[in-house]
Amino acid sequence: MSNIIKFLSLLLLFAFFFIRCNPGKNSNGTDGNQTIYPETPDSSSYLKVANFLEDDEKENIINTETTLKNGKFRKKGIMPVPQDGDDFRNFNLDDVYWHNVSVIEGDFRGASMRSSKCEDSNFDFSDFRVSDIRWSRFDRSHFSNCRFSQAKLFHVHVNNAVMEGSDFRGANMFGMEGHQANMRHCDLTNALLKDAEFTFADFTHTLAVHARLIRAVMSHSKFDSTNFSLCDFTGGRLEGASFINANLESSNFQGSHLQSADFTGANLKNCTFYGARLKNTKFNNALNVPEHIKVLLVDDKVTATVPTQIK
Repeated sequence: MSNIIKFLSLLLLFAFFFIRCNPGKNSNGTDGNQTIYPETPDSSSYLKVANFLEDDEKENIINTETTLKNGKFRKKGIMPVPQDGDDFRNFNLDDVYWHNVSVIEGDFRGASMRSSKCEDSNFDFSDFRVSDIRWSRFDRSHFSNCRFSQAKLFHVHVNNAVMEGSDFRGANMFGMEGHQANMRHCDLTNALLKDAEFTFADFTHTLAVHARLIRAVMSHSKFDSTNFSLCDFTGGRLEGASFINANLESSNFQGSHLQSADFTGANLKNCTFYGARLKNTKFNNALNVPEHIKVLLVDDKVTATVPTQIK
């Protein structure tokens, strides 16, 4: 009996280590502990783009009471001396000059911060929902884990900024400029990024389903292990961009510049590349490669301008 117990114990121990070492691929797009790409949200959960919100919808978002992480309520902010945890809801902060300030956990819902200059500042964990921040400069500032959903970020500058883990669902990011910005683990679902410029930026593990990136300039940026499915990259500048292990299902790359881009391991189901310019563009181990790309592959690379679709 003791030998049988020992045998069973060894068998269970072997099974435990086998499972740990061979976890397999999970339903949420993970391979063991390595995230391949975030899950695709249900389309019914998309937030409206900022410009299409009704006044009563905005008021509901602004007037809902929230607290600091410690459970306390915020104090009304004083514009000349902003402090951590301040409440600036519905404030007029246009043209404000806040250089090197700290407003961690600030509440800016519904605030107007147009043409403000807030460079080298820290706004981590702040709430900017339905705010109007057009034409402002936040270069080198910190916005980790912030809420920008349904905000107007038209031509905002966030060059070299840290925006990791932030929520931009339904945000109007038209012409936004974020060269070398940290955009890891963000949510850009249904955001508008037409004519945006994010070169050498890092979007690793970001979710951006149904984002509009028409004519966006994102050369040499990282989109590894992202979910940019159902996106429109028409006419985009994506030279040297990396889409390793990205989910790009049903995305449109027509007329885009993809010279030296890397689609290794990417899911390209139902993607369109008609009229795109490719040179040494990598497709190693890519999944569901479209036929109009397959015919151009030489050693898992393409160097050609993809013919325009013939109807």
